[in-house]
Amino acid sequence: MLNRLFIPDWVKAHNHNYSQYDQIPDALFEQIKTDMARFRDVQDPEVSIIVPAYNEEKDLLKTLSSLSKNKSPYRTELIVVNNNSKDHTQSILDRCGVPSLFERKQGVGYARQTGMEMARGKYILNADSDSIYPPDWGVAYVDTLKNNPDVMVTYGQYAFIPSPGNGRSVLLLHEMLAEQVFRRRKGKQEAINVLGFNFAFRKADALSVGGFQEGTLNRKLTGRCEDGWLAYQLADLGKIQLVKTPERVWTTDRRLMADGSLVKALINRIRIHTGNMAPAPR
Repeated sequence: MLNRLFIPDWVKAHNHNYSQYDQIPDALFEQIKTDMARFRDVQDPEVSIIVPAYNEEKDLLKTLSSLSKNKSPYRTELIVVNNNSKDHTQSILDRCGVPSLFERKQGVGYARQTGMEMARGKYILNADSDSIYPPDWGVAYVDTLKNNPDVMVTYGQYAFIPSPGNGRSVLLLHEMLAEQVFRRRKGKQEAINVLGFNFAFRKADALSVGGFQEGTLNRKLTGRCEDGWLAYQLADLGKIQLVKTPERVWTTDRRLMADGSLVKALINRIRIHTGNMAPAPR
């Protein structure tokens, strides 16, 4: 547990901080562009990494930097879906040489759906544009799906990168409490543990249940966003499985702080996910 108290060096290496787009060094763009070459012109990809992005110029480079070091044995394509950004998100993608799509319908559910529909891979890895990924991220998720046809969804563990004013120790306590509260969920209810920045499924399975649904209606009626909704639907076809790996995905704590405080974030999540788990109308 102590190893989670501190941010690993490999995470720090990608945690590029800048307040303005023009502060990003040209050399950093060039390095990422060079490393991204493995994702360009991939013939017959087996895996598609989908990343939605909406006004992510302050965090996107962290995600791209980490994914550029991905060492998957699977032929992998990377697709970032620009969800109508008004900042320098597209400029960052272009300068990093990252293939991208543009989705004008506002909402992460629309962006994920567009990316999935355009993906050529059999397996879809879902990432977010404010997270940092270890080099072997996704391999164990795809291995599990490939070797277990009864498993529909695989997902992993995560940790939070503290924003200014937050301590890593407080975030670790939040993570541990959340794990204790939600880890015993099984069957369809395990869908609440599936978070959009760190899960995988087969494209054909997702399309068979309608794919992603924009989460506004789901949040109001069931507490599930587009990620949990899809996992909940796929659970009708088979299992949802947690896959533990040596390194976790690290993500920003901004969504927690949107609730006002870490305590409020945990209370709100408990309140939402102990409520009705019945499916929302389509």
